[in-house]
Amino acid sequence: MTKSIVKMLTDKWKIIILEYEKVKNGQSRLFKTVNDLCEAHNVSRKQLHKYRERWLMSGKKIESLLPEKRGPRRGSHRMLNKEQERIIVKIQRQFEAKPLDVWCMIKGTWNMHPSVKTIARTLKRYPQAKKKEIIHRYEKKIPGELVHADTFNLPKLLFKDGKQRYLKGVIDDCTRLNYVELIEAKKMFDTCHAMLRAGKWFDIHGIQIEKLMSDNGSEYTSVHGQKKPQGRAQHVFEMMLAFEGIEHIYIKPYKPQTNGKIERFWRIFRTEFLPGLKNLDKKEFNEKLKQFMYYYNYLRPHGGLKYQTPFEKLISVTETLSIYTRGKSRHTTNASTNVNQNFFPEEKPHSPQSANLHRHQLINLFPKENPTLITLKRHKLILLWKVSITVCGPL
Repeated sequence: MTKSIVKMLTDKWKIIILEYEKVKNGQSRLFKTVNDLCEAHNVSRKQLHKYRERWLMSGKKIESLLPEKRGPRRGSHRMLNKEQERIIVKIQRQFEAKPLDVWCMIKGTWNMHPSVKTIARTLKRYPQAKKKEIIHRYEKKIPGELVHADTFNLPKLLFKDGKQRYLKGVIDDCTRLNYVELIEAKKMFDTCHAMLRAGKWFDIHGIQIEKLMSDNGSEYTSVHGQKKPQGRAQHVFEMMLAFEGIEHIYIKPYKPQTNGKIERFWRIFRTEFLPGLKNLDKKEFNEKLKQFMYYYNYLRPHGGLKYQTPFEKLISVTETLSIYTRGKSRHTTNASTNVNQNFFPEEKPHSPQSANLHRHQLINLFPKENPTLITLKRHKLILLWKVSITVCGPL
């Protein structure tokens, strides 16, 4: 409480009490009796004596003239002592009982039996700490055993034309090797084509995809504009995966943590790639994206891989698998030999000139988008797969 508020609340009674002393001593020029004083200030004699006695008892301190809080003091009518409250809380936590159950358990135990509301108020004063959700972290041991797929919405200000574009990302759970492609729309045919190219990219690294995990986005689940779980088998993307022998796993709604590895990559993408980029055309953005993905997959240490690069992780896992299977790996070929023959002939991969050369080899590795992918209708899906497989190769 500030000094100005204290002064405003106490000035009235201070003036009345000082004037009362003058009346009692016969020195007042304004009032002859105490009744005249009380009528002038619209107070009773009882109030006047109460404030005067409080003022004298405190040694004439000005704070004693402040109005007191009305009603009983906190805890003055509390039925239960601390020991009884501890017993109630212990019963509730041990048996996970409700206030009514606690009331039935302690009935007849004490002289004063508390009501259900009193027990509920007591339990409210001692809230139980929430149990922390157990986070199950995992990492697949074999490359291609599980990949995570997701779509990222790019800012419109990133491009000169201001159009909304998206990124389709597919990351391997074991090695964190990641394929990212720019797509024009978040539709099933764009997603199918991006997945075919991702399968070709992983194939070159000696990785065969067995399972794919994704969210419940419309590009994976929407059939004729409606999301129906029973109709997912008719979706083009689902049929394509079934044709290639890939199992599709959907995460629970509103649980992006299940798909956390690709979500964590998007965070890296936002913090390390997007800052400072704007007003680019599509060609410039694709060039910068391929440079960043080359850096991420082959040069950038990954904290979740004990500061190995994803490519180094792939080589170490492949060598380990080849030891246990005596050269006959079930899921992968010799990735170090396969990738080095395609990407790293003669030059050392860490020299600047060779890195620039390898980046251009990665850029020119895949053919351009097949325009027939979007134009073909659903009943020609098998023909579409055959055309796409002849262009991009099997997953």
